[in-house]
Amino acid sequence: MSKPVIMCIDDDLTILNSLEVEIRHVIKDNYLIELAENGMEALEICEELMTEGHDIALVISDSLMPNMRGDEVLKRIHLLSPDTLKVMLTGQADLDSIRKAVQYANLYRYLSKPWQTDDLKLTIQEALQSYHQTKLLAKHTEELECTNQVLRQLNQEKDEFLGIAAHDLKNPLSAIQGWAEMILSDYDQMDKKEVLEVTHHILASSHQMFELIRNLLDVHQIESGQSKIKLSPVDILPIIQMLITCHTRWAKAKHIHLQLQHQDLIYPVLADRHKLHQILDNLISNAIKYSPHHSLIQLKLSRENHWVCCAIKDEGPGLSDLDQQCLFQKFTRLTPKPTGKEHSTGLGLFIVKKLVESMNGKVWCNSQLRKGSTFFIEFPQAT
Repeated sequence: MSKPVIMCIDDDLTILNSLEVEIRHVIKDNYLIELAENGMEALEICEELMTEGHDIALVISDSLMPNMRGDEVLKRIHLLSPDTLKVMLTGQADLDSIRKAVQYANLYRYLSKPWQTDDLKLTIQEALQSYHQTKLLAKHTEELECTNQVLRQLNQEKDEFLGIAAHDLKNPLSAIQGWAEMILSDYDQMDKKEVLEVTHHILASSHQMFELIRNLLDVHQIESGQSKIKLSPVDILPIIQMLITCHTRWAKAKHIHLQLQHQDLIYPVLADRHKLHQILDNLISNAIKYSPHHSLIQLKLSRENHWVCCAIKDEGPGLSDLDQQCLFQKFTRLTPKPTGKEHSTGLGLFIVKKLVESMNGKVWCNSQLRKGSTFFIEFPQAT
C-alpha cells in the first residue's frame, strides 16, 4: 500500500530543509515528505502523487510566495484533495490570507514564523491523528453503508419473495376451496366418478402447494446456510435408474421416451446422496415437463479427468440468449411453457445450482432455439 504524503511549500529552501528535519522527528518512516519551492510545483507534485495512488495527508505552506500566494495554493489543493489537512505558515499578521484559507481551503491551523519547535511538532501530530481518524470514520461509514445496502437488498428480496409465494399459493388454494365447496353443495347430485374427479383436482392442487412450500423451505435453508451437506462416495447410476422408473408413467402419458446411455457399471461421485437425488429428480422432471409430446429425452453418463458428468438432453423448444442469462435465478419464468399444463415454481434450477456448487460440482446448459436443451452436471469422481 502506498505511503501517505506530507508536503511542504516555501520559496525559502532553508526553511524547507528545516521543516523536513523537524517533521522527520515526528513521523519516522511512516510517511513520504515532498518539498516544493512554489505553488505551481506543489500542484504538479500533488497531481502526480494522486495519480500514483498516494494520499496527501498534510500540506504545510508559506503564506507569502511569489506568483501564487499560500491561500491560493491551499485552495487549489483542497479542490484536488478535500480530505487533506492544511497548515499555513505566516511571517506577519496576514489576516486576509488566513481568512481566505479558512473559507476556501478548510484551513486546519496556522503558525507564525519563526515557529516554536514543540508547537510545530504538536500541530503535526494532532493534524495527522485527525486525518487518520477522519479516514477511519469514512471507512467505517462506507462499510456501514455497504451493510445497509445489503440489508435493503435482502429486505427487498424478502418482500418480492413473499409476494410471489403468496401469489403462487393463492391459485391452488383457491382451486382446493372451490372444489371442496362443490362437493359440499352438490354431493347429493354427484355420482362416484364425479366425486373422484374432483378429488383428483384437489389432490393435484395440494401437490402444487406442497412443491412450492418445499422449494421455499429449500431456498431458505440454502440462503441461511442451514442446508447440511454430507459428502460421501455415491454411485450416481442407480439413482438415475430409479428416477427413470419413477417418472416413466408421467413420461408415457406424454408419449416421451427416456433413454439412458452408460458404458461403465458404476459411476462413483463425492456427493450428498439425498441432495444428489433432489438435483437429478429436478432436472429429469424439468426435461419431461418442457418436452413436447412424442419426443426423446437422452440421459448420458461419462467420466473424464476425475469428473463424472451427467447430460440430460431434450427435444424441447430450446432457450433464447435472454432465457439462458437468467436460467438459474430465483422465481425465473422462462419463455418455454410446460407442455402438459404442469406447474412451475421458478425455483427448481436455482436450488439445483446452489446444491451442485455446495458439493463442489458444476452445472450448465447448452441450448439453441428450436433445437432443444442439454443440461450438464459434473461432480468430482470418488476414489
